Amino acid sequence: MSSQLVGLALVLIGATAFAVFGIRQRRRTSDAHVMPMFRAFAEEVGRVAEEGAVVHVALGSGGLMSEEGMVTVAALQGLSALTELAAAYDTPPLMSTGDPTLYLLADSQMRAAYARLGSAGHHRPGTIQFSASTPLLYAAMAATLNTDEPVGTQISLGAFDQEVSLLADSATSRNIKAYGGATSALGVAALYPTLDRDQLVVGEALFSGGAEVSGRSAFWASLSAQNVLRWLVIIGTLLVAGASLLGLRG
Repeated sequence: MSSQLVGLALVLIGATAFAVFGIRQRRRTSDAHVMPMFRAFAEEVGRVAEEGAVVHVALGSGGLMSEEGMVTVAALQGLSALTELAAAYDTPPLMSTGDPTLYLLADSQMRAAYARLGSAGHHRPGTIQFSASTPLLYAAMAATLNTDEPVGTQISLGAFDQEVSLLADSATSRNIKAYGGATSALGVAALYPTLDRDQLVVGEALFSGGAEVSGRSAFWASLSAQNVLRWLVIIGTLLVAGASLLGLRG
């Protein structure tokens, strides 16, 4: 019962914090930039278009029905500016996926970007590819696209572990400009040696992508509410640990 009350309390606090920060964000535009890397994606669309190349977006193997589903959704939100501008230029990115549900979601996002411009018929489903259903095989197959296609920029963003090193090494060996982000320690460790600081998203910073590219108050309010809940959990954990060390019983 006590754990249920704690859970309910966190939900209520989170909802209240979201409402409060949402009201505050409506009154002003946030000047904070959690991860400016997301804003660079739009510039890459124009650059590769001038070079006659394409952007390769590797989305990983985090399906919507998996534990990494929210990571996948956050990655696609961070890529929304890229897909919108790519549709406007009619230079769609080459998206590789390692899960059927992720393939459908990526295709839907690209199709919607064209539809908002009134040119839904220009969408080319062939630019969205399902490579393989296992992470290692997916990464190996996706890495070959850097050889088979005129890739000018590679963005590896989503649910990745150590297999993302195959994509990073492929881009490095071909002098392809690369960006990347992962929430797992193994994924970050694989990307860290090959990417500069402004080309890498680490851990929960990946969830700031939607706020970065859209500037919507709801996204910024969500990030602020998450910070409140994070500190509450940290403080609660420390209090429980302290009580345990002192031999106190709740």
